[in-house]
Amino acid sequence: MMRFRNFDAGVRAVELSVADAGQDYAVSGWVDYAAHLGYATIDARGERSLIAWSADAISSHPSADPTPPLPPPGLDADAAEWTTSDLVPDASRLHAALSVVLSLTSDRPDNPLLLQQTDARWLREETVGDVAVDVIAGPTSDTPYDPESGTADDGSDAVLRYWIDGSGLLHRAEVRLGGSGEWTAVEFDEAPGVAFADAFLGAGR
Repeated sequence: MMRFRNFDAGVRAVELSVADAGQDYAVSGWVDYAAHLGYATIDARGERSLIAWSADAISSHPSADPTPPLPPPGLDADAAEWTTSDLVPDASRLHAALSVVLSLTSDRPDNPLLLQQTDARWLREETVGDVAVDVIAGPTSDTPYDPESGTADDGSDAVLRYWIDGSGLLHRAEVRLGGSGEWTAVEFDEAPGVAFADAFLGAGR
């Protein structure tokens, strides 16, 4: 239901910080879950740029603005200022984090009976701000849990954790990247009135 609620909400605000190849990156912007596109400012040691990403590509544009401008710049007259490359989650922790953020959507709810058969686990109750949430460890596999697999049955082997309110809306996610055991937190919020996908799609990006 969480994935469907993201899809139904459309645009969500997103913030995360991730270390990649000795460099710390702070990402702040939005994800349009219906369009499967992200758009954000990325800051690395005070050097800022804009990024826009889909499931298979990432584009960047020079910018000193701490907030991504709307509409996105340079899609017509200065389109050459955007540079595009493949999104390669297996080669970059930053790319992996962006890929995970974009994957948290579905145009229909998952089958809860199938999910109950996996090693997904409820962990605890918490609050995010003043919102009561349940913390859930995501499944390590889509297949039914096998006690003989060697995977822990308490959610401790999960690589994704979710902070979900009573309506199914996601407020925070944590992803364990690169097998290091360290968790990267991603914060989500509402984004009323924010729209950017049509500008990118209309420009053929």
